[in-house]
Amino acid sequence: MNRLSSDLKGLLLVLSFFCTTVITNAAVRLPRFFSDGMVLQRNRPVALWGWALPGQQVSIALRKSPVVELRKASKTPRVLCETTATADAQGRWKVVLPQQKAQGPLQLQVIAEGEQPLVVNDVWVGDVWLFSGQSNIDTNLERVHPQYPDEIDNDSTSRVRLFKVQNNAVLEAPRDDVQSAGWQMLSRRSAWHFTALGYFMGKRMEAATGVVQGIVQCSWGGTPIESWLSRDEVQQFDPLMVAEAEYHSDAELRRKTAEANALAVRRWNELLARTDPGVVGHWEAADFDDSHWPSANQFSLPMQPEKGFCGTYWLRQHIRIDAAHAGQQARLLLGTLVDADFTYLNGRQIGSTGYQYPPRRYTIPAGLLREGDNVLTVRFVNKGMLPHFVEEKPYQIVWSDGSIQPLSQEWRVHDGTQMPPQPSLPSDYQYMASAAYNGMLSPLAPMTLAGAVWYQGESNTDHPVGYEQRLQSLMKLWRERFEQPELPFVVVQLANFMKPSEQPQESNWAQLREEQRRAVAADDHAALVVALGLGEANDIHPLRKKELAERCALAFDKLVFGKNVALSPQPMKVERTAGKLFVTFDQPLSAGSVHGFELSVGDQPFRNVEASAVGNVVSISLSQQQNEATQLRVRYAWKDNPVEADCRNAVNSLPATSFEWACP
Repeated sequence: MNRLSSDLKGLLLVLSFFCTTVITNAAVRLPRFFSDGMVLQRNRPVALWGWALPGQQVSIALRKSPVVELRKASKTPRVLCETTATADAQGRWKVVLPQQKAQGPLQLQVIAEGEQPLVVNDVWVGDVWLFSGQSNIDTNLERVHPQYPDEIDNDSTSRVRLFKVQNNAVLEAPRDDVQSAGWQMLSRRSAWHFTALGYFMGKRMEAATGVVQGIVQCSWGGTPIESWLSRDEVQQFDPLMVAEAEYHSDAELRRKTAEANALAVRRWNELLARTDPGVVGHWEAADFDDSHWPSANQFSLPMQPEKGFCGTYWLRQHIRIDAAHAGQQARLLLGTLVDADFTYLNGRQIGSTGYQYPPRRYTIPAGLLREGDNVLTVRFVNKGMLPHFVEEKPYQIVWSDGSIQPLSQEWRVHDGTQMPPQPSLPSDYQYMASAAYNGMLSPLAPMTLAGAVWYQGESNTDHPVGYEQRLQSLMKLWRERFEQPELPFVVVQLANFMKPSEQPQESNWAQLREEQRRAVAADDHAALVVALGLGEANDIHPLRKKELAERCALAFDKLVFGKNVALSPQPMKVERTAGKLFVTFDQPLSAGSVHGFELSVGDQPFRNVEASAVGNVVSISLSQQQNEATQLRVRYAWKDNPVEADCRNAVNSLPATSFEWACP
């Protein structure tokens, strides 16, 4: 008993030393990335940096966790590596730690002259992956939960760590550090608002490698690629965009703009509330008489025809609830609406969403639903979009026992009020040149990574030509910034989206996919992940992120771990001979007829053609005119949503990339 007490006292004394935190006024500090729970990259030298007083000497040590060592009856924690550095004239210091094998938990200790130790606990050595881009990286676990409820609800993975960089648009110059809440151990709660793509790939890679995975999310919905490039890089492509960022880099201008916009929003909303007859007349009330309102199907509403409609639109639907479900808590699935909504049940607001993309999943509190007649009211608020319900989304009440009561597509409808457009000054600084690079990406460097996922492009589809060069510049710039000349990049090609077409179409989405393909084809350390087949016609944020994560993981299996795995087929050459056109791919294809190929002679429109695959070659029979043409072009899956395209590899049925190729 006395021996046990002595051991406990010794443990507490050691912990009190090794877990000492930096005092408030200490000069030495680390970036937020180097914090409790962090993951360092295995099997590579690791860059570590921080700040101290100019000229101050700093000692850095990575050691076994004292708790682990004491459990092994070791007197002192075993040091894995030690080094020193001296802060430069700006107070910045940097060291490179020697490579370590996968292990943990460890402890990082940083000591500056005359200061108490700064200690980082629960450090692991494993693999670190960076996920960057726009809203399809942002798409979080909450959004995709209905797609994978059992897996997410019963997840027991604990060897994945999450680090989320908070949004921060900076126009002046790169920041020294990111804004972040620090590292989190993966759980349903910590991942609920974390990138779903990163969540699923982290779990998959942990299962495959057996080592701890660090997933870093550095993304911002709606941002163009230019936001993630340095100002010098953007200057090459779009000097006007750089000038715009320079114009708005004045802090006083941004402050005044924010004040003016806040005032405009407040005045607009006050006027809207004062003039909306539905607000004044309480059209959401359960006992409001809507019998004189006309009825309409929710997918063909008789509303303002102009896309630029600003104002409100009201809909009411009567729902009958049986005695068995009356009073129960339930879930209202109201699909997806354009643009904003306030949703009421029996006069009580149960939900509100401020823009078009999130699915409406509103909780119906216990006791609100009554037996017999109930009234569901939706107040659309639009600021330039045509109010509508999105088709092929769920519109229903889901009970706790799993039973479903579909909503009717018929609603009673009434105009609310029409408003002038809401005035505003430019303030979406994240869309400007270098804003995300300065505030979010650059401050992470030069942390050591296993690889990076880039999923972006939707915001560049208005002007897709030239994206190839921008993407090449981004990969080159980031490799320089992270001091990893061969940093592996996985580029996720845009998924299929929008209404399918049986006939050939000119498509900015297909053009941007081609720009992505060409950029990756020219890079020995990049791989293309084809997302065709995983998209949704009515949602720019498709839910099948687990399947996409598997495709990303396969690409890293090949790029990082050198595994002989099959990725999506890529075209290698196109030849014309003996009245046929032959497209050679980099691997065997599923044999048989394939759809989605088109041909164009000269400047004539493209036409659908029949094609067949044998081995790694797709052959297309040519007419006499096509065979004799001096200019012949072939393309595949060249549509916004090429649902008919079915060229796949023979090994794991991954879809071939879309492409366009001029024939010799």
